[in-house]
Amino acid sequence: MKNKKLQISEAEWQVMKVIWKNPGLSALEISNEVLKENKWSDGTTRTYLRRLINKGVIRYEQDKNDSRIYYYFPAISEKDALEHESKSFLSKFVKGRPGLVLASLLKNTDLTDEDISELESILQEKRGNSK
Repeated sequence: MKNKKLQISEAEWQVMKVIWKNPGLSALEISNEVLKENKWSDGTTRTYLRRLINKGVIRYEQDKNDSRIYYYFPAISEKDALEHESKSFLSKFVKGRPGLVLASLLKNTDLTDEDISELESILQEKRGNSK
């Protein structure tokens, strides 16, 4: 996935969130989960599943007892996908001043104590690497 350009649409992200949260669901189960937030038909969800398979973002396994049923699994982690999207965003929009964007994001985002600890750790690591 490192060399492949990962482009996941907003709608595909919604499907991916369900798969990351519940790996191994069938298409119908995924469709039912997505339906809680969207008014998509089952066919729309299946279209997004096919696109995600073609992009190499998810994989599937056929049911051993019923060849009409497939179970879907993430082929990349949510963390890897988010890191890729972040890098893509930064290279596309920021061009040399990422600190300004990061500061703006932090000011406008609610963070848990765990989030803050993780950010502090990352900043300490960055500070150590820049010496």
